[in-house]
Amino acid sequence: MGKEKLAGWIVRLRYPLLILLLLAAVWAAPNIAKTRINYSLTDYLNENTLTKRGLDIMNREFGATSGMTVALRGEAGEGEALESFLTFAQALPGMMSAEKSGTAREGDDTYTQVSMIVTEAEAEAAYDQVEQYLVEVPHLSSGAVRDSRIIQASLAEEIPLVMAVSCLIVLAVLLMMTRSFLEPLIFMAVIAVSIVLNMGTNLIFPSISFFTFAVAAILQLALSMDYSIMLINAYDARLDQGLTPVRAMTEALADSFMPVASSALTTVAGMVSLVFMSFTIGYDIGVVLAKGIVLSMLAVFLMMPGLLVLLTPALARTRHKSLRIRAEALIRLPGKVRTLISLTLLILIVASAVVQSKNVYTYTVRDMDSDSARIAEMFGRSNQTVLLVPACREDKDYERLKETLDRISRVENGGKPVVRSVYAMPVTGEAALRYYDAESLSELLGVPRESAAAVLKVLGVTPPIRGDQLIERALNADSLVSLLIPASIRSRLTEAESLLTLARETFDGENWSRAILEMDISYTDPGAPEALHEIQRLMEEAYGDQWAMAGNLTATDDIATSFSGDVRKVSWITILAVFLIVMFSFRSLWVPLILVCVIQGAVWINMAFSGLADGSVFFMCYLICMALQMGATIDYGILMTSHYRECRRSLPPLEAAGEALRRSVQTIFTSGLALITAGFAVGRISTVFYISEIGKMLGRGAIVSVLLILLLLPQLLVWLDRWVVSGRFSAENAKPGDDG
Repeated sequence: MGKEKLAGWIVRLRYPLLILLLLAAVWAAPNIAKTRINYSLTDYLNENTLTKRGLDIMNREFGATSGMTVALRGEAGEGEALESFLTFAQALPGMMSAEKSGTAREGDDTYTQVSMIVTEAEAEAAYDQVEQYLVEVPHLSSGAVRDSRIIQASLAEEIPLVMAVSCLIVLAVLLMMTRSFLEPLIFMAVIAVSIVLNMGTNLIFPSISFFTFAVAAILQLALSMDYSIMLINAYDARLDQGLTPVRAMTEALADSFMPVASSALTTVAGMVSLVFMSFTIGYDIGVVLAKGIVLSMLAVFLMMPGLLVLLTPALARTRHKSLRIRAEALIRLPGKVRTLISLTLLILIVASAVVQSKNVYTYTVRDMDSDSARIAEMFGRSNQTVLLVPACREDKDYERLKETLDRISRVENGGKPVVRSVYAMPVTGEAALRYYDAESLSELLGVPRESAAAVLKVLGVTPPIRGDQLIERALNADSLVSLLIPASIRSRLTEAESLLTLARETFDGENWSRAILEMDISYTDPGAPEALHEIQRLMEEAYGDQWAMAGNLTATDDIATSFSGDVRKVSWITILAVFLIVMFSFRSLWVPLILVCVIQGAVWINMAFSGLADGSVFFMCYLICMALQMGATIDYGILMTSHYRECRRSLPPLEAAGEALRRSVQTIFTSGLALITAGFAVGRISTVFYISEIGKMLGRGAIVSVLLILLLLPQLLVWLDRWVVSGRFSAENAKPGDDG
């Protein structure tokens, strides 16, 4: 079906299609609340990473654990008050460990730190009960559950605000740039339907990340507004020619298919490149945003024609004078000035490519709140790391694990041990693995030596015997033998069995044993990666490849290790996909090469500036903004180049570049201004680090892209005119002229 026939079919069915999309949005809206939001970034680690392997083993054999810390101020952390809290915490369901882990001063106040380890399944409930117990007690809190709660609360509060501000910004920009007060409302209605459809259809996924949930709607708004602008401008132009609304919409729609589809496909290409990241949150973000861009394009093609035709009389009645962006100042620049500006920008691109290659990347974020920061400053950081080794059963197994843990405990960073405390069977359950004779057993049970010797004799034990074996033998003895053991001793052995059972459930699984390390280190500390790698070397030395490791530190290290590969994949896939789309659109090899180089130059400038301004760049922001900037802002280059090639039919190169700039500047400025202001608004409003950084970086990138398209691309088109117009029409049909 030709594009004219397809456009005619859509226009004829404009009202049924409009109603169909509105009904689809009504169906999708309730599904937004049903979509599961995942707040754990470790779930997106590649299956082949050390951390993912460790998590899989731990979840299968033990269940995951979660750490939490409280710092009790003053008397709340002393004497009976402290003992009462420890007794309460240790009795909570799922609580594996709760103990005093240090004291510190902050000004005139003394704080006592209590570190807790709880099963992940009970972590939420344990956190709530601890906070309820301490509701009137001055204290600080930190931990994974608290961080997750803060993110959830921030998103619930900020997403509506960010969306409202972004919508107001876009509305303000469109009101200035369009010719009717009603056009921005039509645009917002179309984009609102496409956003609701995208967020509602996320129900098809098992879950989406909190990161995707937070940025998808805002980015969809900013990235897809070009499509509506293109169609509205094309429709207005044909109405000005005196065509009827139906005829004007049919022609406008037919002429908009290629530029809108090309624009959408290049943006989708940027999103799809994220799917190939090793850190699979890229897949999550890429698929959701690509789906959103496609739905936005379909909403423009299928919904906007009905609204525009229906409201044409109202559009005429609400006309106003729009802000027209003039390119005359740029067009009239002397040739030497244009050349100097272009050469300066090319030098800046080359310099930025070098500078951004030396950027320092970070893989963790700052503390989520003041409580966490204060606890870390007073007591040091607390990162829980789990080591997994083949199941310990024999003495030699426990001895090997204890020796390895002793060596790991001596690993230092900056002259300070990186391991604060160790929880493992040969450490926490050491009493159960010790060998006892009558004398040592009497000390353990607090009974006379003769009583202990009598128990060993009744059980038929020849000392020494390991503690856990003694307990099992005593409690599994037949009834007659049990009666010969004094009740007081039997009671103590029963208590010991309960502790032993808990210790074994905590540390010894069916096929694997684990040790839990409290690490006083952050991955951002100088030398921290080297210290972590030294621990991994010691594990490999002791266990070969029969071990695993999990925790925030190893997860961060896995992400850092895969980052360079992800950068190459995302960069090349984005560039190749965009290149192919532009190549098929223009039927030229030179046009996509020029456009990709210009936008890649904008990416380099953006990343170099971000690295210099912020001191470091968060890795995920780099990957996502690189793909977004390439996929979204190359549309401006496509628009400029299309106008240039069209103008070259009747004008020499320099005049064609000026006319192309004149025709393009309004659309580029409108879309770019909305993307820039929305990006910076998100960066300014959001307190969630990931979202704020992406907003700021995307705003910067849009500024750079717009400037390069307006200041550099026209001159490149003139310089490379012979190759830009080749394949479009024969050389004799092109108007010759000064190459500028």
